[in-house]
Amino acid sequence: MKKTLFLFSLLTLVAFGYSQITLESGAQLIISSGSTVIANDGIVNNDGSIDNAGTIEIKGDLENNTSFLTTTGSTGTIKFNGSAAQEITGDADAVFYGTVEIDNSTGVSITGVDQTINGTLAFTDGLLSLNAFDLALGTTDATGADEGQYVQTNSTGYVTRNVPADGTTDVVYPVGNGTYNPITLQNSATATADDYSVLVVDAEPAGATAHFVDRSWEVTGGTASELTVTPQWNGAEELSGFDRDYASVGLTINSGVDYEWTGTSAATGTDPYYLAGSTFTGVGTFAVGDYFNSGKRLDLTVFLAGAFNGTTMEKDLNTAGLIPTVDPYGISDDAPSIPADAVDWLKIQLRDGTDNTSVLHTFSCFVDVNGNLLETDGTSGLNMTGFDISTPYYVAVLHRNHFGVVSSANVDMDATSPAYDYTTAQAKAWQDPAIPLPPPDANGNAAMKDISSVFCLWDGNAKSDNLLRYNGTDNDRSEILNALLNEGSTLNGYNGTDLNMDGITRYNGTDNDRSVILNNIPNEGSTFYEHLP
Repeated sequence: MKKTLFLFSLLTLVAFGYSQITLESGAQLIISSGSTVIANDGIVNNDGSIDNAGTIEIKGDLENNTSFLTTTGSTGTIKFNGSAAQEITGDADAVFYGTVEIDNSTGVSITGVDQTINGTLAFTDGLLSLNAFDLALGTTDATGADEGQYVQTNSTGYVTRNVPADGTTDVVYPVGNGTYNPITLQNSATATADDYSVLVVDAEPAGATAHFVDRSWEVTGGTASELTVTPQWNGAEELSGFDRDYASVGLTINSGVDYEWTGTSAATGTDPYYLAGSTFTGVGTFAVGDYFNSGKRLDLTVFLAGAFNGTTMEKDLNTAGLIPTVDPYGISDDAPSIPADAVDWLKIQLRDGTDNTSVLHTFSCFVDVNGNLLETDGTSGLNMTGFDISTPYYVAVLHRNHFGVVSSANVDMDATSPAYDYTTAQAKAWQDPAIPLPPPDANGNAAMKDISSVFCLWDGNAKSDNLLRYNGTDNDRSEILNALLNEGSTLNGYNGTDLNMDGITRYNGTDNDRSVILNNIPNEGSTFYEHLP
């Protein structure tokens, strides 16, 4: 039968059992340390309270219709351990103090309003399902959370916790939906402490490829964030293309259209797995992907003969402010500014490792004075996305007024740091067997220009085709002359006819570009060819 309590105190080490406990206005149930009250048919609170230093076992539902079910000084345990599914319902937040223990294999659900647990949430068995309601947790991490026993974000309800700004405190959100997928947040000491709310979705963000984990974590709240975000996932949730050795944490604020990715690294753990990503200055939907999304960095070394001074390359175009912020190859890569040591833009191609005529992926980047690739933000190397590292590739390098080359060997993109240096040997570039080598043939050339045993891309290609000619059809000398008013005039700017890359096109006089062509070929009637299939 139902038991209505107005004032009841349990002071001894005994257990009392009731069918349903109802607390009316002004009533208080006081439970001393070591005492246990068992509510077989649950508890209904209509403006009463519980001062709990012992244990309350609730085997039915908890209906709370007024705030603060437990007093702020309560240190005991409220245990949900019914044999059937239970609900935390009613019109008001119970604002639990002490420990709330979930020990029901069929689960406990929040069905009334948002709830707060200021003490400890402890899992022994079963889920705490939020449905459409939020759950605020205190500063103490939940205990016992694991597969089969966690906070289930099965609808629109979030778990909210405060994340301090000290650079050391890991705040764990014991969440999941179909499986246990907790996430840990840490805020740097220069950020601002604030409340963050988390919900787990059993899917990768919209538009994701097979290079994702089939989970996402929606995070809201927070101001002035500097977050390290550590999601956890299970091996069975990895999609078919995902590479755990090159994993990355990503953030999207527009449903997967754009991402902010951390660098790649191997995931930690042995199923489940987890990975820390930092530093995020905003929140949104977090996901776990791999190099396909965040990129794999390629280090190439290549010199452009037109800018090469025998040791490094001159950066006259950069000094004169002539290098455009958008690449000249139609790829539409846009740099926020030109890196200080950039010489010019390059086009980089990944070609089929079994067929060097087949271009599979194309990128653009800068090359610096030392022949190294630079990202559009000035970082070292070319960060490439959207390709499969398990596939072998030839790497081709192209420039707007130099002959392009393609590697003579495959570059291992599955290496920790893929790299290739064209400058050390002629054999590093593929040599077209159909093109003769001088001498004795004046109409032939190797793939790269040998400048005192430093190998560079051939300069002089004013027409940006596959031929280098001083006279005759499609010759490069006429291209220079056609760009000028007459043989004595000059043209300043970023132009393909500026073969020595000093920012000025000249036909005659000191540092003229016509001589670049003539200095390459044996005579005015010779033709050189690009070794690029």
